[in-house]
Amino acid sequence: MTKPLRVFGFWTATSLVLGNMIGSGIFYLPASLAHVGPISVLGWMITAIGAISLAYVFSKLSLHNPSAGGPFSFTRQAYGDEMGFFMAWGYWIMAWSSNAAVSLAFVSYLSHFIPYLAESKIASFGVATALIWLTTFLNCRNLKYGGFVQVLTVIIKISPLIAVALVGWYFIDVNNYTPFNPNHETPLEAINAAAAITMWAFIGLESATVPAENVENPGKTISRATLFGTLLGALIYIIITAVIFGLIPSDKLAQSNAPFVDAAILIFGSWIAPLVGFCVLVSIFGGLNGWIIMQGQIPYALAKEGLFPKAFKKLSDNGTPVFGLVFTSVLMTILMSMNYSKSLVSQFNNMILIGTIMTLGTYLSSALASIKLLGHSFTAKLKPQVILAVFLGSAYCIWAIFGSGLENLMICFIAYVCGIPVYIFSKWQNRRTGNS
Repeated sequence: MTKPLRVFGFWTATSLVLGNMIGSGIFYLPASLAHVGPISVLGWMITAIGAISLAYVFSKLSLHNPSAGGPFSFTRQAYGDEMGFFMAWGYWIMAWSSNAAVSLAFVSYLSHFIPYLAESKIASFGVATALIWLTTFLNCRNLKYGGFVQVLTVIIKISPLIAVALVGWYFIDVNNYTPFNPNHETPLEAINAAAAITMWAFIGLESATVPAENVENPGKTISRATLFGTLLGALIYIIITAVIFGLIPSDKLAQSNAPFVDAAILIFGSWIAPLVGFCVLVSIFGGLNGWIIMQGQIPYALAKEGLFPKAFKKLSDNGTPVFGLVFTSVLMTILMSMNYSKSLVSQFNNMILIGTIMTLGTYLSSALASIKLLGHSFTAKLKPQVILAVFLGSAYCIWAIFGSGLENLMICFIAYVCGIPVYIFSKWQNRRTGNS
C-alpha cells in the first residue's frame, strides 16, 4: 500500500492550526458579541485559557504518541475502540458540517461585492458547492498543494489583522467602551454568554495532530505547532476584539454585516474596503481548505484501525485519501441542498453550534484520556502543569457543553446514535476479512 508522504513541516503545521482557527469567526464574531458589549473581551480571555490549556494537553499527547488520528485516537488508546470511534464520529460530523457552514460564509461575504448572490438562493448554493469541490480537488491532487495553499492563505489573512490590531489603537474612542456591560447582567452571566460564542473561533487548535503521518518529525513538530498556533491565535482574537469595540459603538457594531471592513475603513479610509474584503474571502477559503484536509484524514485514521469502512483507508498514488475526501464532500453538498431555502445566516449558525458541542465532547474525552496515557509515558510525563492544564481544559468543556441548551444536546445525541450502524458494519467487515 502507498505510504503517506511527510510534506508538512513546522510552519505548514502551524499554518494548519492558525488557518483552521482563523476562518470566518474573527470577521463575524465581533458583531455577534456586540449585544454582550465590551465585557465580551473577558469572555475571549476565559475561552483562551480553556483553549490554550487544551492545546498544551494535545502538545504533550503528541509527544507521547504522534500517530495519525488526532484527539480521538488518544481517546481510543485510553478507553478502547467504542469510545474512540464515537468521539471520532462526532468530530468528523463537525468537520464536514462546519465546512458546509464556512462555504456559506464565503458566499455571504462575497455577496457584498456580487449582490445577486444574496438575492438568489440557487446562485448562492451553486457558488458554495463549487468552492467545496475546488478545495476538494486541490487536496485530492496532492496534500502538498493543500499545504502550500494553507501557508499562503494564512500569510494573506494575518497581514491585515495585524495591521488593524497595531494601527487601530491610535483611532480608538474610549467612550465606545461604555457601557461596559450594556445588558446589566452579572459579570458571570455576560462572560458566559460571550464564552459560549467565542469557542467556535478556537476549534481547529488540534488540527496539526490529525495528519500526523504527513508531518516531518511529528512528535516535536506537532507539539510546538499546536501550542504556538493556539497562543498566536488567542492573542490575535483578543486584541482585534478590543480594537473593534473601541472603534465602533456596540449598537452600531450589532448591525454591521462586515465589522472588520467597517473598522478598517475608519482607520485607513474607504479605499481599503475592497482589499479587506478580498482578505476576508481568502481567510475563509484558507479555513475551508484546512478543514477539507481534515475531513479526509479523520475517516482514513479510523479505517486504518478497522473502525470505519475499509474503502476510506485507500490512498492514491500520491498518498492522498481521495475516497474519504470525495465522499465527505458529497455529504456536504447533500446537506446544503437540504437547507438552501433557509437564510445563509440561519444555516451558518445552526451548523456551527452543533459542531462546537460535538468538538467539545472530543476535547473533553482527550483531556481525560491524557491522565491515563501520560501517567505511563516515558516521553511526556504527567507533571503538575499538565494536570493543571487538564483540569482547566476539562472544566471549560463541561461548562460550555452544559451551557449550550437541552435542544442542541439532543440533536448531538441523535447524531451519535446514527454512528452505531456504521461502527457495527466496520467491525463486521474487518472480522470477515480477518483484519480486526
